[in-house]
Amino acid sequence: MRFIIVLFLMTGLFADDYGHHNERHINKELSHLDLSKTQNIEVKVILKEFRSQLKEFKEFKENVEEKRKNLFIQDSFDAKELDKLNLSLDDKAHAIEKSFLTKMHTILTPRQRERFIHYFDDWEVE
Repeated sequence: MRFIIVLFLMTGLFADDYGHHNERHINKELSHLDLSKTQNIEVKVILKEFRSQLKEFKEFKENVEEKRKNLFIQDSFDAKELDKLNLSLDDKAHAIEKSFLTKMHTILTPRQRERFIHYFDDWEVE
């Protein structure tokens, strides 16, 4: 399910009418939260930043994967370097998640947060 949400978020980057698509997407995906107009505007900004960070993460992840492949084909295998690469990937993913969830937490009411956690795993960066 997480993959579908992330894929859906990323397709917004390639939409012809980005603003219109973005508005429909937010209303559809977070409609269960019953956001106020002010919250809706703030969430749009957060989601736009989140999508941008996901795009950067995808490029970073591809770069790390290429480095891991190159590391493996070397004559000697450097496990410490592999650990560094994997940690850098994990650190970046966690930083994006933390930023997104921190911002969402400050905007949502306690009741909305309870509704949001039903889909909490869908927002995990992978």
